[in-house]
Amino acid sequence: MTRTRSLAVAAAVFAVVVLFALGVPLLNKAVSPTIDVGGETFDLAGVTIVAPEQTLMRPGFYQPGSGRIEFLVGDAEVDIAVAGPYDFDAEYLAEEMARLLETQPGVRLTDPRACDADGVEGAGRSFVTETGAGFACAFVHGDIRAEVTATVSSIGSGSGVAASLSSRTAERVDELIAQLDFETA
Repeated sequence: MTRTRSLAVAAAVFAVVVLFALGVPLLNKAVSPTIDVGGETFDLAGVTIVAPEQTLMRPGFYQPGSGRIEFLVGDAEVDIAVAGPYDFDAEYLAEEMARLLETQPGVRLTDPRACDADGVEGAGRSFVTETGAGFACAFVHGDIRAEVTATVSSIGSGSGVAASLSSRTAERVDELIAQLDFETA
């Protein structure tokens, strides 16, 4: 085989590898299949959650080993992270979450927000970004902490205009949060 032919074969193989390495994840994100998980029970590091009706999830966004799950509720992406042990209260956790949100470019914290998960009172903040709005809630029960962040879904958005969660979506997210059951912890 000549040197030119070897380079051509190597370039073709490289192009195929790059196409699959970049193309498949982009295609998966563009297609973004979702499944209805309403009524299903999920366990996250000792906290149980039953998804309300019409709650969606993309495959692979439930990671029980790391205590993370992401739901699609109306026009919101809802990320829940549960871990322990945690030795502080919900107010302190909410402040930690607020500090992390503030470090992101274009994020502006707004009003404090009431948060309640199956009788466990939490603390939260609303926020606005350049592309949307959302809120974060922090819960601590015993030595287990749960962080919930709801933001305008990137699925179907892309208008370049900042969007906010509809009041119906915010209500549905609150229904989801209310399903966090710390009693199994």
